[in-house]
Amino acid sequence: MITKINIKGVACYKEMATLETDKNVNLIYGLNGSGKSTLSEYLRKNTDAKYHECSIEPAINDAEEEIMVYNEHYVEEVFYTNQKQPGIFSLSKENKEAKRKIDEANEQLKKIRTQLQKVQNDWPTTLQAWNKEYQTYVDRIWEVQRTYTGGDRVLDYCLEGYKRSKEVLFAFVASLPKPTEEPSYTIDILKEQVQQLKSASGTQIAELQGVVDSIADIEKNPIFQQIITGNSDSYVADLINKLGNSDWVKMGLEYETEGVCPFCQRKYDDGSHIIEDLRAFFDKAYEEAISVLKELRNSYVDYKSSLSVNSAFDTIEIIRPLSANYNQAYLAYHAVLDENIRRIEEKLKNPSREISLQSSAETLTRLNEVITNANKAIREFNEKIQCKEEELGKIKNNFWSLIRYQYDQTISDYNKGLSAYTRKKTSYETAVTQFNLQINQQNNIITEQQTKIVNIEDSIKHINNLLLDMGIADISIEKVEDEEMYAIARGEDKQVSFKTLSEGERTMISVLYFIETCQGLLDKDTAQKRRIIVLDDPVSSLSTQYLFAIGRIIGNAFYPDVKKNNSATLYEVKPKVEQLFILTHSLYFLYEMTMPKKEHREVSQKLLRVYKTSNGTMIDSMGYEHIQSDYHSYWLAVKDNTNPVLWANCMRNIIEYFFNFVEKRDLNNVMKALTAPKYQAFNRFINRESHSLGQNIYDFKDFDYDIFFEAFKLVFTSNNYEEHFNKMMSL
Repeated sequence: MITKINIKGVACYKEMATLETDKNVNLIYGLNGSGKSTLSEYLRKNTDAKYHECSIEPAINDAEEEIMVYNEHYVEEVFYTNQKQPGIFSLSKENKEAKRKIDEANEQLKKIRTQLQKVQNDWPTTLQAWNKEYQTYVDRIWEVQRTYTGGDRVLDYCLEGYKRSKEVLFAFVASLPKPTEEPSYTIDILKEQVQQLKSASGTQIAELQGVVDSIADIEKNPIFQQIITGNSDSYVADLINKLGNSDWVKMGLEYETEGVCPFCQRKYDDGSHIIEDLRAFFDKAYEEAISVLKELRNSYVDYKSSLSVNSAFDTIEIIRPLSANYNQAYLAYHAVLDENIRRIEEKLKNPSREISLQSSAETLTRLNEVITNANKAIREFNEKIQCKEEELGKIKNNFWSLIRYQYDQTISDYNKGLSAYTRKKTSYETAVTQFNLQINQQNNIITEQQTKIVNIEDSIKHINNLLLDMGIADISIEKVEDEEMYAIARGEDKQVSFKTLSEGERTMISVLYFIETCQGLLDKDTAQKRRIIVLDDPVSSLSTQYLFAIGRIIGNAFYPDVKKNNSATLYEVKPKVEQLFILTHSLYFLYEMTMPKKEHREVSQKLLRVYKTSNGTMIDSMGYEHIQSDYHSYWLAVKDNTNPVLWANCMRNIIEYFFNFVEKRDLNNVMKALTAPKYQAFNRFINRESHSLGQNIYDFKDFDYDIFFEAFKLVFTSNNYEEHFNKMMSL
């Protein structure tokens, strides 16, 4: 049975609204638009993701319970979507033996479920007692956290990972093995050992990379000692070589102008080939040698560019004393590289000259020696850190061994309590398992026996008889030939569409079918579950005559039997269904469904009210004395300051009901007193909300609810009914 429904975050339920009940029958009243349909739809589709902020207590046991909901969505799915409806299997009384076995199985189910419920009800007490006992052990161990963490407490590091959770710390301590003998050290000794290690503070440092020599081969290349000249076979070769000016000639050729000698600036005679002869002197071999020189130059420059000062000598404290030596060695190495690059450039300008490059090996060696010394210091530092971490780890292990020994009594008490609790838990789980097996056995008996006596004909007869009882003779339910399905018929077995029926006829057919479904089975091979029945406005669009009849049918089908027990003072409730929820906007129907005897209401029935406020829909308990006429309910809606959007219809109905009954005056005549411009929006508001088609109240930008209420009051006071207004507002 549902004891609490929490609904929030869907439709008009802005804040959490809670329905609480301990009764078998629950009547829920609310005006249209107050949130009834949202509540019923949640019960129908409570597992949908959009209801993630909602809950049912206790949770529905799908294996044994089901919620069956009648609302507009149910009607849409069962009747509008399908021309045929699934047949309802009823239990025939023809096979008495099978019926007897089913009844016996149902009685056994009640007894088993009662026993199971008792076991389940008793278990929380055992669980609560153990949790309380467990918490005392947890709190004792938590003293370790309060004692040794925070501030400059030197043993704080031992509790890393155990400072935030009592349960985690306790589980860790409980898992430690007890020392075979009392530790020889104390907490004070451990603290002193940690203090001694503080001098070696820090984290391990990565060693530096040395400078790789990739230019030694360039510096030794023999091309720098070669005299690079042109072709000796050229007729000008002897002259150039004798003068030793090949570099000057090569450079001069770059300045040639047409017909003018680049060397003497004279026009040379026609037919002279001096320039061509000079160019022929600088042959392919010459150009290849120059190309090699350029490649060596580029490689050397690239290597130098790849070097950068290692900032570690300035940022790492332990090698900072070597910073000056490093900078000196680095600059010296760079100086050699710069000089060699200068010489290579000179060789490129004067290829015929011999040059030699300085060896950078010595300066590179000195630079790498400084880096080696830095790495030695880093390794020594890392060894100290490694040693510190190992020692701190040993101290941490000793700390926890000491704690385990000191709190051994707590851990021992916990283990004894846990063992006793585990035995009780095992016994409880075994009992639950056995009861569930017995429930399954009885369900199997029911399923097996009901296949022998179920039929769909009895349900057809029952529905049709109810229709006849209410004076509906031209509509009936008929079995579809060769199918376990129903169809709606009018007259001589003429099937009709559900959509073609009048609104009242649709309501009657769908409600009766639903009621019959709740009393039977849609699947003859499935045992019936305990059922929670929800009826959302089952009398919508019905006349008073049919409203009364439907109320009587619902009462006969679902209302519990209430009678005095053997003591003759207390009343005993025998439910027909697990639980019943009826939602309605009709105060008349609400009154009809209310049990007439106070004693019966008190033990089996709960009255509730759904209403809107500025903060969304709320759900409250309702007394029997609150059930009044529709006229009173409209006044309550205005008085309670419900959602102002609902005021329009409430105010209009109040004004129309009262003045039509008292003076036979229509709305327009009553509103003549509202001549001030500020009241015009009120007049438009009421008429717009009550009669317009498809127009939206929120189109008004100038309405003020305080002015509307003032206008509403003025209608009564201007017509000399102020006393009546005050009386109704004081209800």
